[in-house]
Amino acid sequence: MKKHYLLCVVLMLSLFVALTGCGTLSDSTSPTTEESSSNASSSSNADKNTEKKDEDTEKESETASSRIQATVTRVVDGDTLRATVNGKEEKVRLILVDTPETVHPSKPVQPVGPQASSFTKKMLSNKKIEIEPGVQERDQYGRLLAYIYVDGRMFNKMLIEKGLARVAVFPPNTRYLDEFKALEQKAKAAKLGIWQYENYVTDKGYNDTVVGSTYSSDQSSSQSSEKTSTNTTPSTQNTPEPAKETGSCTIKGNISSSGEKIYHMPGGAYYDRTIAEEMFCSTSEAENHGYRASQR
Repeated sequence: MKKHYLLCVVLMLSLFVALTGCGTLSDSTSPTTEESSSNASSSSNADKNTEKKDEDTEKESETASSRIQATVTRVVDGDTLRATVNGKEEKVRLILVDTPETVHPSKPVQPVGPQASSFTKKMLSNKKIEIEPGVQERDQYGRLLAYIYVDGRMFNKMLIEKGLARVAVFPPNTRYLDEFKALEQKAKAAKLGIWQYENYVTDKGYNDTVVGSTYSSDQSSSQSSEKTSTNTTPSTQNTPEPAKETGSCTIKGNISSSGEKIYHMPGGAYYDRTIAEEMFCSTSEAENHGYRASQR
């Protein structure tokens, strides 16, 4: 009986040792499995990153190869210009950007508009550029819709970076929208340009009524400064004045259905009904761009 009892104890101890050993072995192999899973995940992420870089490189290469060479002949305002493209003069509207107005026939000059226009003139006047047309290549006015590159950099982005334009979305031309939105947020946070005035920028454009006296006083100060500078300029320069200067850019340039370029003066028979494709400050400027005066 005693022997039988001892035998039972021995068997139970053996069983306990066996079960404990299996548990330890299982625990010891577990980290190896987790480590393998982690390594596989890291490898997968690395592959995805490599694929993304390859896709970005391929996209940049594809974009560069599809660009069109052009030469800027005239800057109209901050986001519009004229350029010679494939031997033909085109009116080009920049995609995804909207600068404040400076030459609109029915709107006053808006805050930061002159700065945007000056920057575009400084960067693009008479420059060799590259044009990347949008998915929709033209708007309802026949203007070429494009991203502009100068010295290898996209000019549209420069306007957003400096706070000289807001992001304006017109599908399907949204290829770089995320990048533009990120740049806009940085400019807004830094209160650059258009973002220095609270509630000035809206989803539909610019509300210059909220800027009020702040901008008016800035403009008056600037104009006083310019007048002082003009008064101190030696008269020996003898710079000729433009013919029939209107005091503001109110002369409407329009291209007829037959392709003829005609400009209309305020008070003319067709002035009010004419949709301006370009605005000029003097008749000589209009004529220099190939326009003739309306006969009425």
